[in-house]
Amino acid sequence: MNPTDPNAVALVATREATVLAHLEAENRHDVGATLATFKDGAARTELPGEIADGHDAVSASCLELFTALPDMHFDVEPGTLCHHDDRVICETRVRGTHLGTYRGLAPTGRSLDLPIVAVFTFAGSDLVAERAYFDRLEMFMQLGVARDPNTLAGRIATLLNHPITVIGAAVRRRTSRSAASA
Repeated sequence: MNPTDPNAVALVATREATVLAHLEAENRHDVGATLATFKDGAARTELPGEIADGHDAVSASCLELFTALPDMHFDVEPGTLCHHDDRVICETRVRGTHLGTYRGLAPTGRSLDLPIVAVFTFAGSDLVAERAYFDRLEMFMQLGVARDPNTLAGRIATLLNHPITVIGAAVRRRTSRSAASA
């Protein structure tokens, strides 16, 4: 985009206003207002390992998230939006307390403070999709249902949860050491 072209400047401003309205609606837990930021007939949200495609699926995903984290809030600092081609990228943090079921996980009552990168895709001035990138393992560790695999507790949990994988890795390691010393 040409930063001196008045049309390009207006498009950037429109897209930025849409992204900020979207994030503000999510912070208010307003599903209707969140969906209203998308182009009519288009709504798509992608999270690590899952896709909500269409108005009903995005609505259900938002409702589950807002129920699971009733105090959920995205921190959006001025100047954190980056414009690139048909996308607006936002680096932020999401904070909240896990007080409702999320993806089958019963409430843990634990706090969440997770860095996220959200990529908003536009068709002209219309928002058509949102992709959120975050570390799912970090999320589950903060919620107390996963362990850092580099700690002793994490190694024990891995051994107990995945004994065949751990035994296979130990056998491969031992075999490769034997071959190297021969």
